[in-house]
Amino acid sequence: MKKCVCLMLAALLCTGLSGCAGNFFPMPRDITNVQLMRTMAMDKGEEEGTVSVTMCSGVQPGSQGSEPQKPIILTWEAPTVFSACLTIQTYGDGYITLGHIGQCVFSKEAAQESVAGLLDFVERDFDIRVDMNMYVATEEKASDLLTETASSTRSATERLQSIMRDLPLESYGWPVTVREFLIDMEDNGCALAPAVRLKQEEEEMTITCDRMCWFREDEYGGTLDKLQSRAAAILSGQGKGGSVEIELSDGSVMGLRLTEEQCSWKPKWDGDKLTGAEATVTVKADLAEMRGEAELYKLDVQKEMNEQLSQELEQQLQELLELSQKEEADFLHLERTLRVKSPGKYRLMKKHWEEWFPGLELTVKVKGEVERSYDMNQSEDIK
Repeated sequence: MKKCVCLMLAALLCTGLSGCAGNFFPMPRDITNVQLMRTMAMDKGEEEGTVSVTMCSGVQPGSQGSEPQKPIILTWEAPTVFSACLTIQTYGDGYITLGHIGQCVFSKEAAQESVAGLLDFVERDFDIRVDMNMYVATEEKASDLLTETASSTRSATERLQSIMRDLPLESYGWPVTVREFLIDMEDNGCALAPAVRLKQEEEEMTITCDRMCWFREDEYGGTLDKLQSRAAAILSGQGKGGSVEIELSDGSVMGLRLTEEQCSWKPKWDGDKLTGAEATVTVKADLAEMRGEAELYKLDVQKEMNEQLSQELEQQLQELLELSQKEEADFLHLERTLRVKSPGKYRLMKKHWEEWFPGLELTVKVKGEVERSYDMNQSEDIK
């Protein structure tokens, strides 16, 4: 019994010496008096040196069987994201909580000044999830995505969540969390993030995403087009699917469904100097649609399909690497990849990478294979 009492007293003493203040964890709140914010947008403020923060909830349920209501949208402008969020928390009928924010959008204009400044509060505050998904509004203000899409049936939160799930289907991008973005920025000052914009869809506005944008040294660098974004997905190991259209010599057009993509890099050294690297990309695809008179069972037709698939992707991947070198922005993190391939020369590569990178001979070799299809008329697989 004495031992138990001693252990309890020791535990209490250690708690007191740990340095953790009593308010380290958020104060408990009555759930019936809490308003959950789900998406946060950050823009450049109207006044010099300020940031505008906008938050929205999901669609609000109606009371006592009434119709659902539009999302709650709150905004404030302040010198820091922290003070803007603090002011917003004084709004509303209940306590505004930030603990359920799962989507973060910031505008290109705000990012051009300092991405780290925008995300510093997110990184430090214990209430906000650092694993929230992040997006960049490249054509409108980030707050416009929240306000223009708000209705009694949909909010920006639901649409951004759908985008996160759908991005891998076409491989024009991939979900990126604040944590992943910050890790990439810390690695070499470069990172990629999904670019979003507004789109008119019948009688309402929605949010669309089919490309990535890149950052260098804490600033927005530019936006990739759709094919460049798919090339980035393949070279970064994020390609999960998508489609490629090729045209054969007889005019037949093939719609190919990408099913497997693998990329492997091999560095090339001249003594203690890195001179280049070659990427070997293996791509497999199924024939999803054919328009034309090509005879698929002939070996020369199958060989031509493989060659056309290889050439189509090879050119796109090569162009993306050239863009990366031209901008001197290693947003594909080749240094990190090649360091793993040459662990004995880690320090050497780390020291000279910025000097070597623009002049490296980077080449891509794609091995494309159209594996199978199904012809109902023949009632058999084409392999």
